[in-house]
Amino acid sequence: MFDRILRAMRLDATLFREVAADAKFNTEAVVIAVLVALLAAAGQGLGALRGGRPLVAFLLELASTLLLGWLLWAVIAYVFGRMLGGTGALGGMTRALAFAGAPRFLLLLGFIPCVGWVFRLAAWLLTLVAGVIALRETMGFDTLKALVTAVIGLAVYFATSLTIMLLLGGLGAVTNIQIP
Repeated sequence: MFDRILRAMRLDATLFREVAADAKFNTEAVVIAVLVALLAAAGQGLGALRGGRPLVAFLLELASTLLLGWLLWAVIAYVFGRMLGGTGALGGMTRALAFAGAPRFLLLLGFIPCVGWVFRLAAWLLTLVAGVIALRETMGFDTLKALVTAVIGLAVYFATSLTIMLLLGGLGAVTNIQIP
């Protein structure tokens, strides 16, 4: 699994084709998605500690990253990819996009003073590029269609995420649960 994570971080197109085509990578895809979600949520939780925000921020980030950042994007990308003539399957799309999230492991280095922002920026940019490559390889179409699918998927993701955060944003104020 570690080798495949490194291949995803190196943007190896053959990896995304390989994991999309073989259901034996389901478990690895879920493990990667959960680890990335925990990493993102932990970063949000550390921010909550420093800023005095409630524990709910950690839980919302965890749910958002897992359910919206991975699964919803996979479904949206699959639907729009098929509309654009793609031939991939939803299971393959889900696996490929989980592996495309592997560059977010660079967020582990985001705490480093003065240069942490470089690692955070690199993590997000590499994840976006990996997502486009995963879409291209999974759906079997050109890079432009993959980019259009990614942009549409991300726009719907951000709109959905913002809506949920607006609806649940008051939850922390209502519950006032604080990280000890």
